[in-house]
Amino acid sequence: MNLRILRLAGPTFVCLLAAFSLSSVNAQAVQGLDAVLVAGGFNLPLYATAPPRDRARLFVVQQKGQIRIIDLASGTVKEPPFLSISVATTGEQGLLGLAFDPNYATNGYFYVNYVAPGGIYGQGVTRISRFTVSSNPDIADPASEKILLSFDQPQTNHNGGWIGFSPRTGDVENLYIGMGDGGASNDAGTGHIEPGGNAQNLTTLLGKMLRIHINSDGTYSIPADNPFVGMPNVRQEIWAYGLRNPFRNSFDRSLGTFFIGDVGQAQREEIDAEAATSAGGMNYGWRVREGSIQNPAYPNDPVPPNAVNPAYDYSHAVGQAIIGGYVYRGRKVRNLVGTYVFADYSGPEGGNFTGRIFTLNFDGTVASNFQDITADLFPTMVGNYPLLNPTSLGEDANGELYICDIGSGNVFQIVRERR
Repeated sequence: MNLRILRLAGPTFVCLLAAFSLSSVNAQAVQGLDAVLVAGGFNLPLYATAPPRDRARLFVVQQKGQIRIIDLASGTVKEPPFLSISVATTGEQGLLGLAFDPNYATNGYFYVNYVAPGGIYGQGVTRISRFTVSSNPDIADPASEKILLSFDQPQTNHNGGWIGFSPRTGDVENLYIGMGDGGASNDAGTGHIEPGGNAQNLTTLLGKMLRIHINSDGTYSIPADNPFVGMPNVRQEIWAYGLRNPFRNSFDRSLGTFFIGDVGQAQREEIDAEAATSAGGMNYGWRVREGSIQNPAYPNDPVPPNAVNPAYDYSHAVGQAIIGGYVYRGRKVRNLVGTYVFADYSGPEGGNFTGRIFTLNFDGTVASNFQDITADLFPTMVGNYPLLNPTSLGEDANGELYICDIGSGNVFQIVRERR
């Protein structure tokens, strides 16, 4: 995908995000769905999540450095923000990700992924930091920051941004971090290692999925079973590589399957799926492959022999910027249980540049039953709200699903159709 600057409701927002075979497009669609507005008025909402077992609140990340809280019972947004920090605001930079410690109820720790100004390239510095909630459960302590991990970004796009803890047995204290390839296009240019680019090079954290163990003192260590432990001249934080921009990812909270939504370049959008029993070390093929095809920018480069096929990929005739989603494990929409729900930021080439909401089924080996359910959800039955540009889905503590729409500043919930 060529870099595109999108102007949405005033602010400048660089497209964050570019894989599905439409083999089962005519299969049975999920029926009886709707979306409802939960709260609006957000400034560039990028992500939504909740602390474990906190069923009363939903936390919304705003790109310009704030975390807001929605009271789910009333639909009101609490004042002041839960957290406000200073971030770089050029392009795709900003406050990008949030994860609550598995023991948040007792230790009050949460983690953010953001880009700060500066760096050796002058294009920002990614920071993974821990903060602590104050004595007021709706206010964090901004002075409590402990920086766990910090590294320079060579461009202002492809920053990744997602962070999350695994629900897998024996893995709950390990934090996963999605990192883009460093930006520009085709993993080339300033700050990109040649030959091969950043995503294929194991000496850099760029273009990777990282996995680190969180220590109680606000530092991190390398899990002993990370795939590259003990290998010289390799960043041992790396869990998987060959990624372009894994902007939104998730674990199936029931089965532990790890889904990566990797934004493509000019041709394909990609979902990768990793079994709960995976030992890591997967190479997802970028920059040589884009989804399931050879990257047209490198037609003569050999495909890495260990490259892993995507679970599913689609062309830009379907959508141009994938937003990875979640396997629905809530209780309110029974006919959606076990279905992977995800999005596309901008919709198909030649369209009106509004996003889409999709579903598919994945049995651990084969993805099937791809469906576009946008028209079932939007415009909403109550309020007639449209979908503009989704930047994330999110789960509350009960596993119910939400949609962050950066174009409108709204947060929606997926619900059963009300007749």
